[in-house]
Amino acid sequence: MKARSWAIKTRWLLVLALVAPLTCLVILPAGCGLQTDEANKHLEQATKHQGDAEAILLRFKAFPNDWENIFDVSAIGQPQVDRARQLIQMREQDLDALGKALKAWRGDLDLISKLNVETKVKEYVSLKMKAIKAWEDYASTALRPLIKAYSGMVDIIASGGSAAQQSAKAQEITGLVGESVQKLEECRIAEKQAEEYFKKNKLGK
Repeated sequence: MKARSWAIKTRWLLVLALVAPLTCLVILPAGCGLQTDEANKHLEQATKHQGDAEAILLRFKAFPNDWENIFDVSAIGQPQVDRARQLIQMREQDLDALGKALKAWRGDLDLISKLNVETKVKEYVSLKMKAIKAWEDYASTALRPLIKAYSGMVDIIASGGSAAQQSAKAQEITGLVGESVQKLEECRIAEKQAEEYFKKNKLGK
């Protein structure tokens, strides 16, 4: 295996794609409808599932540094390959967990949409669910392909692939990052729409 690698040069590429805070839910005040108390119970569960999703996203945010720490050595060998594969396996497991957390979060809000609450509450829930769908799309069509591409980079390094092969894979990752940034912006826009509606209609305490 070569002393230095294009694997190092891809370490910063995920940064732009992985930083996006989620908007916290706020308990609805009394008077939003006959089933406000029940709605708030579901909101509490939604907040928990949102917290689960945020915790997982923080681990993805740390991925570039984790990757750099593995490969920032004078000579790359089997220990680095093994650590990289372990890192990727953990993030693949996180992708599955993220999907479950987002689905559960959206399910909590869907239950609220079926309750006897004010129309503006239902509209807010609808906007929030659209935002969660955007996050689900981001995870499946942006994060997952990126992690798969990094896995491909490890395979190239492990097999002693040429600098040209590593460069080509790095370019592929760069392209995926560009696509993921667009997906991330869609998440931010959807989150902002829900947040602005929430504040405009004074749905929180």
